[in-house]
Amino acid sequence: MGTLHDTLFQAASVALDEQDSATGAMPAGHNGPWGDPETPVRNTGHWAITFLECYERTGEDRFREAAEDAVSYLLRPEARPGGATFHHRQSTDKDRCNGLIGQAWTIEALVVAADGFDRPDLIELAEEVFLTHPFEEDLAAWHPVELDGTVQPIDMTFNHQLWFAAAGGLLADHPKSGDAVDRQVRRYLDELEANLNVMDNGLVYHPFKPDFDVWKYGRIFYEGVKAGIAYTMVLGVLSGMFGNDDGAESSEGGWTEKSIGYHSFNLYAFALLREVYPNHPVWRTNAIQRTLAYATSPEYVEDLEGNPYGYPYNVSGIEMAYVLETFDLGDESDRHRWLERQFSRTYDAESNRMTRNNPDPTTLTARLYEATRVSDVEISTDFETGDEI
Repeated sequence: MGTLHDTLFQAASVALDEQDSATGAMPAGHNGPWGDPETPVRNTGHWAITFLECYERTGEDRFREAAEDAVSYLLRPEARPGGATFHHRQSTDKDRCNGLIGQAWTIEALVVAADGFDRPDLIELAEEVFLTHPFEEDLAAWHPVELDGTVQPIDMTFNHQLWFAAAGGLLADHPKSGDAVDRQVRRYLDELEANLNVMDNGLVYHPFKPDFDVWKYGRIFYEGVKAGIAYTMVLGVLSGMFGNDDGAESSEGGWTEKSIGYHSFNLYAFALLREVYPNHPVWRTNAIQRTLAYATSPEYVEDLEGNPYGYPYNVSGIEMAYVLETFDLGDESDRHRWLERQFSRTYDAESNRMTRNNPDPTTLTARLYEATRVSDVEISTDFETGDEI
C-alpha cells in the first residue's frame, strides 16, 4: 500500500530513463484507441508537468533537469516547424496540429512550466499560439490552425473546444498573461450553457452542438461545406437533436460510446476552468449540475465498463478524483475508489507503467500527469493481472 504521489514518483523515476538525452523528447504514442501516430510533443508536454511536480515535492535535481529538458524540446524547431502551431500528429489524412486539443495540451504544459521555472518567455509563447487561433465571438468557438498557419474550419468536437478554453484559462490566470486570452475564455464560458448539449441522463454529447439558432446552425453548415464534411457535421447536430446518437461514425463506434468515454475528460476541463473562474454563473446552471449528477451515479460506473475511451485512454478514475475534489463532491473514500478503479485496470506495479488493458501504454502512462492536481490519497497498486475493482 502506498499513495498516489508515491506512484507518480515511481513512474516518473522510470520515465527518466526513457527521455532522449540529446533532445529532451519523451517517447511518442499513437493517441490510444484512435491509432493516430503522434510526434513526441504531446507526451513530452505531459511528462514536463509530472517531472516538475516530482521536483517540487522531492527537491531532487534529476526531476528538475528532466522537466527543463522536456520544455527545451517543446521549443525546438521540430516541435513547431511552421512557426504557427505545434506538430502533434504524424498523419497523411488528418491535420498535423491535432485540432484544438493538441495545442491545448502544449499550452497547458508551457503555462505550468512557466510558473514552476519563473519563465515569462513561455507565457509569451503560449499566448502567441493561443491567439493564433481565430475566435468566433457569436459562436464562442475557435478555429484550429495548421503548422504553417493555415486556418481550418471550426473544430466540431466539444471536448476540443472545452479543453482549449481550459488551457486558455490556465494561461489567463498567469500574472504575465494579457487580457486578450481572458476575454475569449470568459466569452466561451458565457456561451457554455448554450453550447453544452446534455443528454437525458446527464451525459455530455460528444460533437459540438449549440442550442438551436438559425445563424449558428447556418454557420456550422457553412463550415462543413468549406471542409468537405458538411454531411458529417450536420449528422452530428441532428443526432443530438433527435437522439439518433449511434448512427454516426459506426466504424469507430457511436456517439454514445464516445460521449461516455470522454465524460470525465470533459468534467476535468470544467474543473480546471472552475478553479480559475469560480464565480462564473455557469457552474450553478442545471446543465452543469446534471453532468455532475450523472458522473457520480452508479449508472456512470456501469457505463464505463468496457468502454475503450474511458479507463484505457482518458484515465477516467484519475479525472473523476480531481472532479470530485474540485466540485466538493463526496469524500476521500470516493476519490480512493475512483483511483483504484483506474489503477486496478491499467497500472503494472512491476514496471511502474500503465501497461495493462490498453492499446497505447506510452500515452496512457504519460497521462498520469493528470494526477498531479489530485490531493494525495492512499491507494494500492499491487494488483494481480486479472484484478479489477
